[in-house]
Amino acid sequence: MGSSPFTATKASPVLAALRHFLKQHLPPTPILQRHRLLVAFSGGPDSTCLLWGLLQLRDELCLEVIAAHFDHALDASSAQRARSARRLAEALGAPLHSRRSTDDHTDGQSLEAFARQQRYDYLESLADALQADWILTAHHLDDQAETVLLRLLYGSGLAGLAAIQPRLGRRLRPLLTLRRQQLRVVLEDLQLPILDDPTNLDLRRPRNLLRHRLLPRWQAEEPDLVGHLARLADSTRRARQRIDALLIDRLQPKLLPWGGPVAFDRPALQALPDELFAFALALLGRRAGTPHPINREARNEIRRQLRGQASVGCDCGQGWRLEADRRLIWMRQVEPSPGDFAYTLRMPGIAAVPELALSVRCTREDIAPWMFVGSPERAAITGKLAAGSVVTVRNRRPGDRIRPLGSARFRRLNDLLVDHRVPRPWRDRIPLLEIDGNIAWVPGVTVGDDFRLRRELTAWIFSIEPMLPSPTQESVGVRDDSDDGSKERSKP
Repeated sequence: MGSSPFTATKASPVLAALRHFLKQHLPPTPILQRHRLLVAFSGGPDSTCLLWGLLQLRDELCLEVIAAHFDHALDASSAQRARSARRLAEALGAPLHSRRSTDDHTDGQSLEAFARQQRYDYLESLADALQADWILTAHHLDDQAETVLLRLLYGSGLAGLAAIQPRLGRRLRPLLTLRRQQLRVVLEDLQLPILDDPTNLDLRRPRNLLRHRLLPRWQAEEPDLVGHLARLADSTRRARQRIDALLIDRLQPKLLPWGGPVAFDRPALQALPDELFAFALALLGRRAGTPHPINREARNEIRRQLRGQASVGCDCGQGWRLEADRRLIWMRQVEPSPGDFAYTLRMPGIAAVPELALSVRCTREDIAPWMFVGSPERAAITGKLAAGSVVTVRNRRPGDRIRPLGSARFRRLNDLLVDHRVPRPWRDRIPLLEIDGNIAWVPGVTVGDDFRLRRELTAWIFSIEPMLPSPTQESVGVRDDSDDGSKERSKP
């Protein structure tokens, strides 16, 4: 690529680390298809080094690289840095998307945590809109050591000491094996500009105080302190993974039949010793996608209710609630009722249900064994279904009745949902299939007896699928245990 200062550099440990990490974590792609990577880019030294390295490897590893900059508007020069970051990204050869914060910080959350949540919300929503496969951030080994120390100072448990995860969902941190100084050397060799964020020098922020005052003193006495702390995080992460694997084997996670979140076996959870109970609830929360861990007060209340109540309900903060019946325990996000909806479905065809962020698809298929067993996400319909039938996807209405499969009489739909232990808040969110005015399918519950399979060779298949996000749809970021919110502001 010539001798441009943006490309001319000696054999770089950055490229070697990136190549090794991406080959480990990116699955093979079909011919002519590339991995679409969204890179958190502030213009600071770490994210600049990451962006440069990915661009050097884009042809070798079949990468499409896009940069994203979030302007937190926390200081007077932030807008100028955003413009400089755009020029730098374009000079390196990457398109850049950006957004400036317009939200005011509210009480009850630290400024660092607030900024971090904004940043990840933006990255997640932009990744959805661009259909990016991965979100990459420039966290490195020194960040890892700082995070471990901060967690120790604030009394973190095992989950916190695992610190920054190399991979969490679609977020990747490919520079975690490299020191900050190794990245700086590459930038100096490339003669690339560095956009320093003045808020990184504010010693009122715990991470900045640790980085600029405390760590240098400690490292003078123990030069490999960063390595020791990184190894502690790695061993803790492996221990946590092992505990999670054992808990999964014990708690038998399963999807609730009416389309709700993952649930654990309640008797198995109750039988756990106190030392593992907190780990199990944390695992349940991560599986459900909670944005924050369950605090001690909520854990104690859940433990108390589980000992003496058939039904359990406990608010866990920020709109999340833990619930249980006699068999299962789960967490869900409290959502308002979607209101009445009804959509006509063509046969074959698909009907989108935006209120539930899902679609219902209709196809014609040959009879298969699964159709006689049943499935929460799909059903085989024959019987009274004719070519001119009116097929509607809707939620429940007062007075709804159905004759369940194998039953000789009609039953009230609400009674049927109660019998199947469908929680009250979810009963209005079940996408019912109605054919010519009769309920033909209640997903996860039953098929109407008039529409059961008989001796046909083919059947109409109705299946529930997640709805793909629209290009402008905002997505709420899932909590990332690896960042405590005091991350330097130069990383978006």
